[in-house]
Amino acid sequence: MMKRIISLAVLGIFVIIILNINFPLKEKELYGRYVDYNYQNPICCVEAPHEPDTLILFRDGHFESEFYGKGRFEVSNGLVSRIILHYISDGEPALGNTYFSNKLFEKTKIILNADMNHYYLKVD
Repeated sequence: MMKRIISLAVLGIFVIIILNINFPLKEKELYGRYVDYNYQNPICCVEAPHEPDTLILFRDGHFESEFYGKGRFEVSNGLVSRIILHYISDGEPALGNTYFSNKLFEKTKIILNADMNHYYLKVD
């Protein structure tokens, strides 16, 4: 009986971990159109859009967005898949550095502010 309880507990912990882990991105999950969600929260960071925005990541390493304009991006896949946006802000080079959320049974997201649940959601 005790073995069965321990086995179920271990299985439950394993399921919880699998459902909450961010998996490395595959190419088909990376490129495409991302739409800004929960942008209406109080402004907490200047480098994130606080209005409707669409970010398009192209296969050649460039992106387009109304908020960021045109620029290039770099992705590093590791324990956490990170993205760095290189763009021009007020005439000066700027960087946006954040990460992807790629959980099981969820669409890919680019997290802008995890505390405010502000993110870009991949739509195609």
